[in-house]
Amino acid sequence: MSEKFDNFCGELRTRINDADKRIKDLKAKAVGAGEKAKVEAKAQLAALENKANDQKARTAAAEAKAKAWVEEKKTMTHDKIAEWKEQRDVKRLESRADLSEHYTVTAMEIAAAAVDEAERAAVEAVVARMDADAIKAPVASKS
Repeated sequence: MSEKFDNFCGELRTRINDADKRIKDLKAKAVGAGEKAKVEAKAQLAALENKANDQKARTAAAEAKAKAWVEEKKTMTHDKIAEWKEQRDVKRLESRADLSEHYTVTAMEIAAAAVDEAERAAVEAVVARMDADAIKAPVASKS
């Protein structure tokens, strides 16, 4: 596999682990959360929403690339690939390998965007729960 592919695998793993840690930290803060924790959670949500908006065009482009690869792959039948191997058609086999690697990286880009969206959704859920819990909490009596 290409170095770019290997690097992206590591980056994706790191993004997933970092998102998981941020969500766990936020959930821990949310338990009995005060106003400061709510403000921090809402700021985190706003940042994630901005990031998601920035990623929309890149994600759409990646999805278009993935669809193009699927269409290209349909033309590469098992018989054609076997024929290329038999004829030792290195150029076509390398082109196929390159296309497959590009598709892999594109699919990982889509996965990374999905991880970011999942984190945004989780933070939104925590903020919503904090809002609901705040309303359920008994209102301090005014003296």
